[in-house]
Amino acid sequence: MPSRHSSSHGASLLLLPLLLLLSVAGTALAQTPPFFEPSASERLLATFDQNNTDPFFFVPGGVFAVNATQDAPQIYLPANRTTLGPPTNSTLPATYLILMVDPDAPSPQNTSLGEFLHWLQPGARLSRSTETQTANDTAISLLSASDTGTEAIVPYQGPAPPSVGPHRYIVLVFRQPDGPANFSLPADYDARRGGQNRTLFNATDFVQKASLGEPVAATFFLAGEKTTGNGSETYYGTDAAAGIGNSSLGGGGSGNATNSSTGGGSGGAGGETGMTGPGTAPTDSGAQRRERLGLGALIGALAGALWLIG
Repeated sequence: MPSRHSSSHGASLLLLPLLLLLSVAGTALAQTPPFFEPSASERLLATFDQNNTDPFFFVPGGVFAVNATQDAPQIYLPANRTTLGPPTNSTLPATYLILMVDPDAPSPQNTSLGEFLHWLQPGARLSRSTETQTANDTAISLLSASDTGTEAIVPYQGPAPPSVGPHRYIVLVFRQPDGPANFSLPADYDARRGGQNRTLFNATDFVQKASLGEPVAATFFLAGEKTTGNGSETYYGTDAAAGIGNSSLGGGGSGNATNSSTGGGSGGAGGETGMTGPGTAPTDSGAQRRERLGLGALIGALAGALWLIG
C-alpha cells in the first residue's frame, strides 16, 4: 500500500501544472486579450449599434467586418457607479479617459508598428440623458464627452488592417484624475495630438506617465482585412495573435510590441501600415461559458489535490 508520504508527494507534483493552468484561466477571464497590458477584469459594454434604446453589445473578442467599425463605438458604464475608479479631489461628476489601441500593426505575425493609436478621448462622463437596461436590469449610461465639450486629443480612426489575420482592437477606460479641463498630456506624447503620429504607441508607458492608474473597464474586438461578423461571436482561426482563437503564435510575440516607442511615433494617420493611404443586451458567449466551466474544473482538481496532501 502506498504510504501517505508518497501520496502527498504525488499530489504536490500535481499542484504545479494545476496552478499554472489556474493562472492561464484567470488571464482568459480578463476583459482584455491574453498577454496584453494594462489589463482589466471589469467588462466595458460597447456597441457599434446606434440604437440607444436597445443597443447590441458585442462580446469581448467579437469579430467584425471592417466597414462596421468605422464610427467610434458607443460605450457604457453602470449608471449608479459615478465614482468608478480611484477617488479624486474633485467634487464634480466622475470624468473618464477613453483609449483604443491596436497592438497587431501591421499584422499579428509582425507587430513592428504596434501599438497603433486609434483613439484618445479625455473628458468623458456618464450621460444624464442616455440610459438603458441590461438583461439583468442593471441601469447603464452612455459614456460621452459631449457634456464637457472636450475635444479628442487623437480623434477616432476606424480599423484598416492590411492583414487577413484579425487585429485586436482594445478599448480601455480610465478614471481621469483631475477633471475634464485639467488633463495634462505627458510631454513625450505631445506629438500625438491630432492623430498625425499613431504608430509605435505604448499604452503601458502612457498610462504610467499620465498617472491614470489601472483601467476601470475594458473590452476588445477583432477585425481583419476580410473578416465578417457583427461582434456576436469570437474568432477560432489560427492566424490571430497569441491567445486568440486557435493561434499558433507564442505569447511573447503579440502582446505589447517590444519595440514600441513612447511619444513621438513615426507613422502617419492613414492605415495601420503606418502609411497614409444582433442582440439586445450583453450575454455570455459559448467561449465565455466554456472558460468559466474550465476554471471551475481546475479549482475542483486543485481542491482534490489539497485534500490528498492534507
